[in-house]
This record gives sequence, C-alpha cells and structure tokens, in this order.
Amino acid sequence: MRRVPGVLATAALLTLAAACGSSDSGSGGGDGGGGGDSSKPIIIGAAVAQSGGFELYDDGQTAGMKYAIDKINAAGGVKGRKFELITADHKTDPAQVQTAAQDVLDKGADVVVTTVDYDFGAPAALAARRAQKVSISGAGATEFGLKGLGPLHFNVYQGTPTESVSMAQLAYDTQKLRKPYLLEDTTIQYSKSLCDEFEKAWDKVAGAGSIAGKDTFKNSDPAIASQVSKIKASQADFVVLCSYPPGGASAIRQLRTAGVNTPIFGGSAFDGTFWTKAVPDLSDFYHPAMTSSAGDDPNKGVNDLLAAVKFAGSASYVMFGYEIIETIKRGVEIAGTADGPALAKAIETFKDEPLLTGPTSYSPTCHAPI
Repeated sequence: MRRVPGVLATAALLTLAAACGSSDSGSGGGDGGGGGDSSKPIIIGAAVAQSGGFELYDDGQTAGMKYAIDKINAAGGVKGRKFELITADHKTDPAQVQTAAQDVLDKGADVVVTTVDYDFGAPAALAARRAQKVSISGAGATEFGLKGLGPLHFNVYQGTPTESVSMAQLAYDTQKLRKPYLLEDTTIQYSKSLCDEFEKAWDKVAGAGSIAGKDTFKNSDPAIASQVSKIKASQADFVVLCSYPPGGASAIRQLRTAGVNTPIFGGSAFDGTFWTKAVPDLSDFYHPAMTSSAGDDPNKGVNDLLAAVKFAGSASYVMFGYEIIETIKRGVEIAGTADGPALAKAIETFKDEPLLTGPTSYSPTCHAPI
C-alpha cells in the first residue's frame, strides 16, 4: 500500500453537509442537576463489541479511550472529576446492542459510546437519547450523527462524503484515472453509503455517465466470480471497493487472482495492515484514513499516541477513542456538567477546538466534525 500526502481536502467540506442535518427538536431540557459534583466520576458507558467479530474495530476505540482517560485522570480530571469507563459486550449481535446500552445506563453512564458503525451503533444511540444522555462514536455512514440519530448524538469522524471526495480527487486529479467500477458490499450502511457518496463525488470531478459499471455482493459471500468477470469485461481502469474486512479482503484477493491488476480504492475500514496477510504481495491499493497507522503521520502527537497504545487493528479507531474522550472533556469544561442536553449544546459550540487530529468544529446543525 502506498501512502499519499494529505493534499486532497479541497472539496471535502462541500460534501460534508451530507453527514449533517437540521435539528427539529433541539437538545432537550436543561441541566439535570448534580452534573458538576466533583465527588462523582464522569462515567463513560461503552456498549460495544468485545466478541463475535466486530471487536476487531471496537477494541481499537476502547484502547484509545482508556489511554485518554488515564492521561486526563493523572492530570486531575476535568473540573475535579475523574473519568470512569464501564463496558457492556453486545457480542456483535444486533439483537443485544440495545440491551448492552441499557446495561451501561443502568450502571450510571453519563455518556454512551457506541460501536464504530451505524448498524451496530444506532440502537445504543437511540437508547441513550431516550435517557437524555449524549452518545458518541466514529462511523462513516451519513446517518451516524444528527441526521439519523438525533440532537444528542455526535460523530467524531468526517464520514463517507469526505472519504469519497478524497478518493475521487486522488483518482482523477493525481492518478489521471477515468473509468471506475463500483463494487458495493450491501451488508451494512457504511459500505452502501460509501459507494453512493463516491458516485456523487465522481460525477462532480469527472462528469455524469463516466462510471464503467456497478455490482453488489455480501461480506459473507465466499466467491464473487460473476462480479469479477463483469469487472474484467467493463474496461474499467480502477475499482472502487465499498466494503470492509474480512469479506473485503477476500474480494481483493479474488480480483487479483483473476488478473484484475488495476488500482483498487477502498474506504477507511481498510486502514491498517491487520487484514493484508489475506492478500499476499498486495500493491496498488489505496484508502483514505484520518491518521497514518505506520508511525509517519505529519502530526507528532498522533505518532506518540499510536506508539503508546497497543492495538491490533486500525489506527483510525484508536483515534476515534481518543477523540471521544477529548470531545467529552472539552464539552464538560464548557458546560460545567455531563448532563446530556447541556453537554450536547456545549459540543455544538466547538469552533476550531485544538483536538489531537486538528482544529475541530461542530454546530447545532452538524454533529459530524468539520
């Protein structure tokens, strides 16, 4: 995999609005009282996968949170209050996500952290909303934020609109590619959203009608021979693979084994090298990510964090965890409380807040970071 300097953000903000939406209900009532009691910890309740498969992603987020919490607590906490992390395992079972969220809420969670995915995170966010608590995590689907989950939910990731613009600009402007073939994994909303947003971005940079072809598959499909045959016949000069490991890695292997040697572009779910053993001698594969997992990020603070945190998967998910705690800390400093509606309003005031990944802004109409 080849790294490309981060010079592709020119048009990203133009499409970030797809991940935002106008609030029709505001953030609810005022301070629930007692939020500033310095004798009480701020309890972060993580309703996440610790088994069943999706821990491959959630474990990185949890590791990032633990590191940030230890760092903040060692410095005295926030307004005299320490952070405390509690977890509940939904076992990558959609039927158990809401139960896991209710478990951490029953144990006193002030903020609910969800799985790093819309499909597995939404039920937890909605449970938090009913309890008038802020929920927060990172995910790509445009629904993962104010637009889909309401005024108390925040996304720490810019999402598939920004991913797609970055990929489209890299392919068109830098690599001079002209005919993409879109291979869409329809298993979860993230991968469906990525292909949809890429096509919109590609129409803007290359003009409508320049897509070589489109097809779909499922992450659990053992073989995609028919899709590969169509790609080979399409005369596409690159493939946009809207998927994630392990099924996405299997798709890459099958493409390369069948002789599809054109560049392949994947989303941020391919960040890291934890999956690349499945595709020996992989080359000409590109993906966007919020940080470099190779220890060569332009931001020294990012490299220091990744060197200090042990993680087996993607650096981006470690950053999600760290950014979650940074965001909550700054929100509590502004609001003076961890009470849900007040904390949400405080986060909405962020204007170029100096978080680790860079100056970060939210607003009452956009709960994805600009």
